[in-house]
Amino acid sequence: MEIRETDLPGIGKKYSLRLREGRDLVLVIYHTGRREIYIMEEDEPSCVFDLTEEEAKELGFLLAGALYQPIKTEKMELVLKEVVMEWVRVEAGSNFINKTIAELQIRRTTGVSVIAIDRKGKIIPSPDPYREKIELGDILIVVGTRSQINHFLELCGRCST
Repeated sequence: MEIRETDLPGIGKKYSLRLREGRDLVLVIYHTGRREIYIMEEDEPSCVFDLTEEEAKELGFLLAGALYQPIKTEKMELVLKEVVMEWVRVEAGSNFINKTIAELQIRRTTGVSVIAIDRKGKIIPSPDPYREKIELGDILIVVGTRSQINHFLELCGRCST
């Protein structure tokens, strides 16, 4: 895949890439942080939309697979036999509140991995185990076997799935 970069003096930069289907996707990034994305059919845009800088970053996370990575069917069958993913809400009185994942030694004591934290609707993917303190109301997205998840819930104290 070839990405063509063009300076737009006084405006920003333009990036173009030819899609497999033959159309071009054009991204214009303005000095202000605003982005415009065009899907080109021949020399005319068939679809145009604007993104704020924040929207562009969130879309970038999604496109890069930071929040979701598809798994090939044959691997999924093996994974689903053994691995469970749970969304666990941290409630008042939990042993986890104001502690880090590292402090709690979650993986060492339970075998469970905390892969993300949903904090008031904002996803924190791959939380830093040494810096990110767990807060009341957080939803911890965890992965492990059923027995590991059950042990995790016991350690958590006041948590619910």
